Amino acid sequence: MDALRDPSWMRELYTSSPAERFERGRFSVVSVASRPNPLHHYERYRYRMFFFERGDRRPVMSADLESDILGTWRLTVTTASGSSIAMSFDEAPAYDAFKAAALRYADAAAEQAPSGASSGRSTKGRAAAKRSPRRS
Repeated sequence: MDALRDPSWMRELYTSSPAERFERGRFSVVSVASRPNPLHHYERYRYRMFFFERGDRRPVMSADLESDILGTWRLTVTTASGSSIAMSFDEAPAYDAFKAAALRYADAAAEQAPSGASSGRSTKGRAAAKRSPRRS
């Protein structure tokens, strides 16, 4: 699977409290939790789960509990190819409920995506191809 394109995962790993780390199938999973407090009051995410394929330094998938502008909570699953809303909640669920739902949807997303190395050129490879002159 290709790595996530959204770099917000780095900030989340550094600024949020790790909830847990565990292995799930072909993934190493890191889960973080942000509780509302003066530093995190306006944060978009309450919980995030990052899925790393073994040996990769960047996650290939995330399952997130995020709020929208109207205060509704959504469980979203994000891969390099896009994000989808899996569920909606009027109130933020507890971490255990989030985890159970997130793992169900993440497992389904992982089954649809190829494992191992990315399909196609790496970001560096694509950038190098753009810089090099084209030959006819």
